[in-house]
Amino acid sequence: MRLLKGFYILAALSLCACAPVQSAIRGMPAAPVELADKTTLDEQTALGLELAYQAAAFAILTATDAGLIRGAAAEAVAACDRAAHRAVVALRLAYDAGNARSYTDAAKIARKAVADLLAAQSGECLA
Repeated sequence: MRLLKGFYILAALSLCACAPVQSAIRGMPAAPVELADKTTLDEQTALGLELAYQAAAFAILTATDAGLIRGAAAEAVAACDRAAHRAVVALRLAYDAGNARSYTDAAKIARKAVADLLAAQSGECLA
């Protein structure tokens, strides 16, 4: 009986020692998405690159429709457009997945692809 009381006391003291840890854990989000929902920098980067892509694609489409981009140049621009679109979609998928490493890589690739698409307007695309 005395051994059992000692066990209960030991168990109670063990639980009391865990209280500070439990209160610290309570402040942590239950899932990574909760923390991601509180940050906006990554989201703003993705939105900015998506908007830049849309503007560049619209400029290219307008120039193509006006007959300013034709033949081989039009094919090169189309290749740049496809590459930029794939990069921006990959960026959005990385953001949605919440994967910081792939998001950072995807953001770098998307920035370069959109810059290449903008350069394509002057015939400098190397896709």
